[in-house]
Amino acid sequence: MPNRIERNSALPLDLLVDEAVFDLEVRHIWHDDWVFAAPVDAVSEPGDHVVVQIGRQSVIVVRGADLAIHALANACSHRGTPLVTESGNTRRFTCPYHAWTYGDDGALLSVPYSSTDEVPRERHGLMSYRTAQWHGLVFVSLNDDVEPLEERLALIDPYVRPLALDRLHHDVAGHATEVWNANWKPIYSAAIDSYSNFQAHAETIEPVSPTDAAYYLAGSARSTVTGGESMQRADHVVIAIPPSFVAVAWPDTMLWRAVSPVDVERTSVRIGMASQTPPGDAVAVNLPGWDAAFIDEDRTLVELIQRNARTPFVPGPLLDIEAALGDFHDYLAWRLTGADPENPVIAAAPGDRPEPSS
Repeated sequence: MPNRIERNSALPLDLLVDEAVFDLEVRHIWHDDWVFAAPVDAVSEPGDHVVVQIGRQSVIVVRGADLAIHALANACSHRGTPLVTESGNTRRFTCPYHAWTYGDDGALLSVPYSSTDEVPRERHGLMSYRTAQWHGLVFVSLNDDVEPLEERLALIDPYVRPLALDRLHHDVAGHATEVWNANWKPIYSAAIDSYSNFQAHAETIEPVSPTDAAYYLAGSARSTVTGGESMQRADHVVIAIPPSFVAVAWPDTMLWRAVSPVDVERTSVRIGMASQTPPGDAVAVNLPGWDAAFIDEDRTLVELIQRNARTPFVPGPLLDIEAALGDFHDYLAWRLTGADPENPVIAAAPGDRPEPSS
């Protein structure tokens, strides 16, 4: 693919509707990189499992009897039937078609009506994939040779570690999933865009976290962390891990958004929250402005952009305040064209703010 993605310019709109580009994204991004799967709380007990769509592949993420988290192909080794369609708890996965049964580590345990040695069980277990955990979050990669997640996120980890996000409780039952009628790239971009607060979120986020109080901390094509003021609260940070995960985090709360493409013009969007308060307790988390309304505002805007994607358009320049979006463009160029990512930028040390620009 010729490199038409520039760090300091908006994306060409036709990249939001081009099926050939989407095929490249599935192959070189979604099937090749680390993708957010679920919070650890979603698979906290042996047998707990969730179904995650990664590109064109369905994956079961399960806590095994060995207490490890496994990622298994959600396709029976007999004829490819999906084994499960929703989250739950089980120690064995049984195919609804012919009852081939697998353990929570993917091993083939039984094949009804088969004669001895008719099906070599050691050769027909479920395919398994790499998993890694980071601050209470589970990531999966279909690529055995992907760089270790801790290396991928090493630049931003010192900014995130003091928040102790892994001690927060995720409201698993309260997760919401919607399909937005837009390509995944503008949805991810909207989640990291503090420049839009004063206009797109004028009555939601802007009064509590103004645009001119946002700042860039550190980032690269691999990950980015930015910050901002939050009225009557400690500053928040925005954690961006392309291609799938963005979170707004405080020392006591985290709001996250995860994207997964359905096709070139539709995206599954998951929204979740974690806090110091265990789910079900009477104490409510109070985050004025950071509620469903601002997410609906983002959805309206990105769906408008998608409907306009076949209109002639010359990409405009990105402003300094959009540096996080520039990192995302570097990521796309890196994964899709092999372009060398620009050097990481560190604007402030962990715990500090960058100096105001003159």
